[in-house]
Amino acid sequence: MKRILFATSVLALALTTAFAIANTGEAKNFNSAQEASAQSQQRQSDVRDLTTRLANMNSRYQLGSKADRGYLRAELIALAERRRDMLGSLIESDPAEILRVALPEGFGASLPSEIRQNIEQHVDLEGKLEVLYACGDTGSHLSHFLKVADKRFSLHFADSAPEGLLTDALVRVKGVQVGEAIVLDSNTLDSSTSPTNTAAAVAPGTFGEQKVLVLLVNFQDNKTQPWTTDQVRSLVFGTVNNFYQESSYQQTWLSGDVFGWYTLPMSGATCDTLAIGSYATQAATAAGVNLTAYSRLVFAYPTLSACGFTGASTVGGTPSQSWINGSMALRTIGHELEHGFGLYHARAMDCGADVIGSTCSTIEYGDAIEILGQAGLTGHSHAAQKERLGWLNYGTSPSIRTVQSSGTYSLDPYESPGSNDKALKVLKSINSITGAQTWYYVEFRRPIGFDSFISGNSNLMNGVVVHTSVDPYGRDNYLLDMTPATASWADAALTVGRSYNDPALNLTITPVSVSNSGATVSVSFGPQQCVQTNPTMTLSSSASQWASAGSTVTYQLSVTNNNSGCSSSNFNLQASVPSAWGAGFDNPTVSIPAGGSVTVNLNVTSPSSAPDGFYNVGVAVMNSAATNYSASGSVTCSIMSGLTLSVASDQASYTRSQTASVNAIVSAGGSPVSGASVTFIMTKANGTKVNGTATTGANGSAIFKYRFNKQKDPIGTYQVVAGANLNGVVGSATTSFSVK
Repeated sequence: MKRILFATSVLALALTTAFAIANTGEAKNFNSAQEASAQSQQRQSDVRDLTTRLANMNSRYQLGSKADRGYLRAELIALAERRRDMLGSLIESDPAEILRVALPEGFGASLPSEIRQNIEQHVDLEGKLEVLYACGDTGSHLSHFLKVADKRFSLHFADSAPEGLLTDALVRVKGVQVGEAIVLDSNTLDSSTSPTNTAAAVAPGTFGEQKVLVLLVNFQDNKTQPWTTDQVRSLVFGTVNNFYQESSYQQTWLSGDVFGWYTLPMSGATCDTLAIGSYATQAATAAGVNLTAYSRLVFAYPTLSACGFTGASTVGGTPSQSWINGSMALRTIGHELEHGFGLYHARAMDCGADVIGSTCSTIEYGDAIEILGQAGLTGHSHAAQKERLGWLNYGTSPSIRTVQSSGTYSLDPYESPGSNDKALKVLKSINSITGAQTWYYVEFRRPIGFDSFISGNSNLMNGVVVHTSVDPYGRDNYLLDMTPATASWADAALTVGRSYNDPALNLTITPVSVSNSGATVSVSFGPQQCVQTNPTMTLSSSASQWASAGSTVTYQLSVTNNNSGCSSSNFNLQASVPSAWGAGFDNPTVSIPAGGSVTVNLNVTSPSSAPDGFYNVGVAVMNSAATNYSASGSVTCSIMSGLTLSVASDQASYTRSQTASVNAIVSAGGSPVSGASVTFIMTKANGTKVNGTATTGANGSAIFKYRFNKQKDPIGTYQVVAGANLNGVVGSATTSFSVK
């Protein structure tokens, strides 16, 4: 595996936005990692215990007498506060656990406000997305926020953040709110209504004149002015502008102004970027600057040690915003502005001894050529990045050739205009679930302009560079290492005389010749071979959040066969459950064609003695003929003792010319339960019975009505017993009324 030393990064970014990158290096202490894992497991155990206790205490509170409610209320408040603090500690380290232990929607709706304000809320919000990068020389952090009116929520994804979203995208978010944070699955963030939601199409505002406003600011306790306005103007509208003109093939350029210095009414002891931006724009407006005239805002200030980054920026945005922490250089300004244009970092894929393998790691700043890659570099962004900006393969921009058949193709030098293609593009794969397309990009670099630094690299001078990129995911792009046996990324190019073969496609890429005027590349497609890889699986439940001890809960398991060029494969399905539990699939072995998916049911039965709490159900999927290809996952089963019912008639007494209405309210752990089946048994004064059924609505209510008959219905006391059932969780209650 390539030896790359880079730091892990930590970002403290909330409403008062503080960035910090912690340099821990590659050699992380093993004992510390073990200790962190143990602490995480303990937090999981603690929050599950508190959740169970809170639900049970709430049931006692709802059923308790007025006298009992006094002390139960105090205990509920204490439990809710402890659990709130525990959830807060899990936001960064384990957001998935918050979703696993989240209380049902509507939980505690009838509780006092001081208790409700300390429990999480299920939210469904629409607003604008804000995507922020904090970039250091050795590490970075990507954050997402949702802006709704005057509120701003940090978003924390239980799995992985959606790829390629841009700032100002209109999105709808469904998740669990804890304080000013929202935890969600990536598939519950809907950006389908936004016209510029992802980097799939050409990012907006990337052509022509780019009006940039640079505001130089300092602080009440740090009034140094490390640069003059002339120095900044020369760099931004001279050097950086020249970089953008060259990189865009003269299609995009920078113009604008530099104002300052403004001393902001704040301390530089912390890294509050939101405040910096707000105060800086206020100062500029007060000085007569028209902010609406600019599409890119840059806030530059003397080095703040509290900011662990060199530069930070929104990804896209109108206007985009960038923060420069003491580094007035082409690498920093050009890098952050490219984020503002809508680009993500230029990554590399490290697969050990293979160019592409089954076990690979991502190097965030891994690209050894371009300005969004390894620290210190100022080279052109690769072809997939330029295509997203429209600088290649769009309108009158230089072309990229999509290769679909075997042949020999010509490439012009990448850096300068020319009549031939700037890159080749070959389809690698299509995700059968999402439809996302992975492409190979092949480009030919020369030491021209801002790529002059490659002149001393014989590998780059004698070959072509190969990347992969996933459309529409702007973040999912990788430099491939064509000499993986070495420990360096300086020899990543595929040189003349060597070939790269993708066995899944039986695709072979071979550079035939290179010169200062161009390169020729052979692309050959052979008969497709069978290539096996790990399947993928998703596990979901059709039941409500709570189930009773001794009941059976059904989960849906979806399995996708990711093999290519192969016949159908059989997959063995296995479930692991706690001791004394039972689990079984509709079919423990399924046959799936390559690229296809199937869904089966998993039935899980808990023992009748299982106490209330949260239980893990694990699932493993394994290729029957090649057991090293597998996938695994888990889901949480929540056990609740019973349903709580309250039942009452709309009147205490009726005449025999009226209609009685009996309402049953069903809840679990204090939360209204929808979809529960309720059976009503009414016993008349003479002992005869009348039955009725209903299903609870969203408010947990089910209603039974009976119209009296003067000839058949006796005078006297009537009793109604209501019994509720939801997935084996039961409860009952009784009421009575009189008929006169």
